[in-house]
Amino acid sequence: MERERVRAETLHRRDRLAEENRTTLSQRIVNPVVNWIQSEGFDSLMLYLSMRSEVETFGLLDSLLRQEKIVCAPVVNTHQLELTPRRIQNTKTDLVRHRYGMLEPNATCPIFPAAQLQLIIVPGIAFDSNGYRLGYGKGFYDRFLAKCPDAVSVGLAYQIQIVTDTFPQTWDVPVQHIFTEGGRIDTA
Repeated sequence: MERERVRAETLHRRDRLAEENRTTLSQRIVNPVVNWIQSEGFDSLMLYLSMRSEVETFGLLDSLLRQEKIVCAPVVNTHQLELTPRRIQNTKTDLVRHRYGMLEPNATCPIFPAAQLQLIIVPGIAFDSNGYRLGYGKGFYDRFLAKCPDAVSVGLAYQIQIVTDTFPQTWDVPVQHIFTEGGRIDTA
């Protein structure tokens, strides 16, 4: 029950951010991420494609493609509750809308081996200082992160999404870093 309360309250706060404020805050979050990715030398990564009130990631996607990084986004299999990374090379031709409403790579985009991902950028509704996150409750990312133990995982969040406790469960997989408009939080 506590997890549902935190999820609902935090989502409500995030949804109440005005669109122009979200855009400004997203840029303040994403710009340091671009520099960090470059300085850390990550060449292959998976990035969520933002929807609704999430931290906006399309500017990040464009920047990484210009840097000739291998950029994947997840394809959601709602029947098997799995994510499959597919490589994006052209944002104008490679993306289609999933029935959940988010954009994802189309079926012609090549599948990229999860074990070769160096960095995974995940969405979340709430994050705590230990790197645990609350998503939408289906466990897609926790299952996926568990399959990629060598990849660095990063959450993107507005500062209002950082909470004292997400009440993690045994299956939850924490991220190692969280980027907010206030800076980077190292959790590992």
